Amino acid sequence: MLQELYVRNFVLIDELRLQLDRGLHVLTGETGAGKSLVLDATRAILGGRVAAHAGNADPSLVEAVFDIQNSDAAQRLLASWGIDHAGEIVIARTFYANGRTQNRVNGRSVTVQMLRELGHTLVELQDQHESVELMTAAYQRRLLDLYGQHEDLVAACAEAYRAWQDALAEWRSAQVSERERAQQIDLYALQVRELEEARLQPGEEDALREERERLKREQHMAEALQQIAASLDDGATGAIARLHDAWRVASSLSGASRHADEIAKLLETARVHAEEASFTLHRLLSRIAGDPGRLEEIEERLALIRRLSRKYGATTAEMLAHLERARAQLEAWMKHEDRLASLEAEVERREARYRDAAKRLHEARVRAASSLSDAISKSLQRLSMAHALCEIEVAWREHAPSEHGLDEIRFLFRANPGQPLMPLQKVASGGELSRMLLAVKVVIANLERTDTLIFDEIDQGVSGEAALRVAEMLRELGQDKQVICVTHAPQVAAAGHVHYLVVKRADANRATSRVEWLDDASRIEEVARLLGSDLSDETARMHARALLESFRSQST
Repeated sequence: MLQELYVRNFVLIDELRLQLDRGLHVLTGETGAGKSLVLDATRAILGGRVAAHAGNADPSLVEAVFDIQNSDAAQRLLASWGIDHAGEIVIARTFYANGRTQNRVNGRSVTVQMLRELGHTLVELQDQHESVELMTAAYQRRLLDLYGQHEDLVAACAEAYRAWQDALAEWRSAQVSERERAQQIDLYALQVRELEEARLQPGEEDALREERERLKREQHMAEALQQIAASLDDGATGAIARLHDAWRVASSLSGASRHADEIAKLLETARVHAEEASFTLHRLLSRIAGDPGRLEEIEERLALIRRLSRKYGATTAEMLAHLERARAQLEAWMKHEDRLASLEAEVERREARYRDAAKRLHEARVRAASSLSDAISKSLQRLSMAHALCEIEVAWREHAPSEHGLDEIRFLFRANPGQPLMPLQKVASGGELSRMLLAVKVVIANLERTDTLIFDEIDQGVSGEAALRVAEMLRELGQDKQVICVTHAPQVAAAGHVHYLVVKRADANRATSRVEWLDDASRIEEVARLLGSDLSDETARMHARALLESFRSQST
């Protein structure tokens, strides 16, 4: 229940603080005085989109204190958000001139969507457009489901419908021609064949590059060693043969000179070293001389891998992963007919589950429609519509599935005996729609979903005896609930337990609105004003006094 509303710098309101309790709280005032600003401030607290800023540099602020001890739904929501409370919460919204807003619940920042969710558990708010919404099929369906408390059935039906549509979409997307199927099989068979014949190994490309570099280094070394070998061993012209010839000539001079003997020994040593170098060189050549065609094989293998990588992936790992996918796709296309049959069977299973959920929802709606029709009709009869009858029709539409079920729901109405029941939007006048909406709100309020109900000119188009009955019903509703009502009807104003007057003052610079609590004497004057200027002032006051007294005499 709304305990306190504080407003500052909000459109025409400089500052306002209202202390509220149970009962019927009425707001009256001249047209254009700003009565709806109080409701707009409440809408802002509930996450509504409003033009809040007063047009100056100061931010606009709206704060509301709610008692939530009796609202299990609000407490569950706050617990899910991790927001602590002691049976009371403070909701605050600040609107800045640059369009930015700040939203808090008990000091914790929240989103506008969170405020809306919380607001649904705290306040039932009716505005002047809701009587138009009452004529729409969507509103009538929501109303019936709200009354019947069908939340779980509605959610189950919507979930089953979405699951069915998902399966149907998958089945439809799998529909292809036999020609396309053959093309897909050829495509993936070619990819699998190419990659399988390549016999790729993880990390193979890096290993081949390393081996190629090693073989190139060995090839370069072998060529250099062969050049050395040719210099040493090339027959009569090789270094070894020449050293041997030089040694032989030097040896022939033996004894002729001490120096000749020394030269012969050095040449012999050089020849022996050259022969040892040749032996070592040939042994090394035999070790590094591998398969002469191996390097060519590696180049061809790397060329194959590069060609495949342009089609199937940058690395062997990616190409092998593509191979697995291609195998899976090939198998799927080979078994496409089986997959289609499986998908079709799944569509049928999910459709059956949806239709079962829709049937359970339909049966619950039929039961609730009878009860709600009776409750609305009785409420209408209390609102000076003695012969009014409301009947809610729930028609099964087998071939019109939606997430809301298979029902066409219509509110049928007649205001007078002898008239046929017709869809509400075709026969109800403005005043009848207002009373129908009030009747609906009263019925829903009895479900005790929220403690606070707010009405914006629910008496629109209603006057005389009918307005008096509307006033009585609102006052009665206020015995157990908190009801806030903007009104132009003197009967409704007189019925209020608390009366506020909205007054607008204007000077050369700007206009401001303020809200005044009215005492008994002031209420007489305001109700007299609402009664109209066609009565003399004193007569209007007498009528106003009598109207107020008639409600005071009723038990509250």
